[in-house]
Amino acid sequence: MSRRTDPARARNFASVLRETFASPGRSRKEIADAIGISAASVTSIAASLLDHQLIAEAEAVAAGQGRPRVPLRVDNESNLVMGIHLGPRVTGVVLTGLDGISKASVLVPHSGLDAEASFARIIEQANLLIAEHAKGRQILGTGVATGGIVDRINGRIVENQGAGWSEVPAVSMLADLPQPLILDNNARAAAQSELFYGHGAKEPDFLLMVITSDLGAVLVSSGQIRAGWSQHAGNIAHLQVSDAGYPCECGRRGCLQVMATDEATVRRAHAAGRMDVKDYGDIDRLYDAGDEQIRSLVAERNGFVAHAAATVFDLLDPGLLVIAGTPAERPETLPEVQSVVASRSLQGPLAARRVVYSSDHELSLSIFAASIMVNEVLSNPLSFIERMQTEAIRK
Repeated sequence: MSRRTDPARARNFASVLRETFASPGRSRKEIADAIGISAASVTSIAASLLDHQLIAEAEAVAAGQGRPRVPLRVDNESNLVMGIHLGPRVTGVVLTGLDGISKASVLVPHSGLDAEASFARIIEQANLLIAEHAKGRQILGTGVATGGIVDRINGRIVENQGAGWSEVPAVSMLADLPQPLILDNNARAAAQSELFYGHGAKEPDFLLMVITSDLGAVLVSSGQIRAGWSQHAGNIAHLQVSDAGYPCECGRRGCLQVMATDEATVRRAHAAGRMDVKDYGDIDRLYDAGDEQIRSLVAERNGFVAHAAATVFDLLDPGLLVIAGTPAERPETLPEVQSVVASRSLQGPLAARRVVYSSDHELSLSIFAASIMVNEVLSNPLSFIERMQTEAIRK
């Protein structure tokens, strides 16, 4: 076995980079103590990570009579990752550092187009974004997320009802984007982002619900995202949240899908006679303008979300239940959601206190998607280093 393909060496690289990511400011010696490998090994690995601009050194700190302590941190500027949220009508594309902070982004409308035409437009705009904003920095790869059922292993969108996509080989169709490219669903991407940058950094056992045009949930246990035996875990669209609600394609009435998505809220506005509402952007605008009827509709929507949250809370009893998506864009509505959870959950107020909104209140599903690739870099930095070395030889 060659030194480059030694699994133990790959694990050590990942351990050093993950520790630097999770605890910036530690010295080589402190990292060695934390992960349980020799200081000499950490020094060698850090040198390679520095050479390939995955980490950086901060200013040395005096340490008594000994050699100054040199803190390490992840380099969030020299390399980028791309995140793409494949929406039903509009796709978001973003370039971020490993810290999940956007450097540049673009929205790509493709309403009415089939998957092939939509993806061609997305590729064109994504490559333009790179040309205009990468400024010579390498794109380490692309994380892609979408709603519905996704087969991550085979790179397929099994079904996305909102977009009308079924059995779409998304990874192969997006082959002209920076590689590697990994496809996953919105909920798992949001959970990964929450693990890195949000509540999950402190509480590794949580359930996350994503409420937008799409719906999904994911359980995170001891920091591990649970996708389910067939990768279909987290389908909450058909939880019944209203006995007198709209009919659903599943044959029942009042499912979360027809009561609490962004589109469902727009339909309920139309049913209330509000034909001035064209899309959810109008809901936001009118809410901010103080429109009491619209605010009541949003409160009802959040009540349906809370009903579903109480159900899954009682079923799984997570350390936290994190709600991401459109509701979380309005942090001031959290007490209303908690109140409904308290009234419906068997755990009452104890459950309500453990319901929180995602720490990223500004909804950015494309940044959630980018976290898929951030995780890949942190999990196997040696493979990215080897790819960089190969590309350098080709040049």
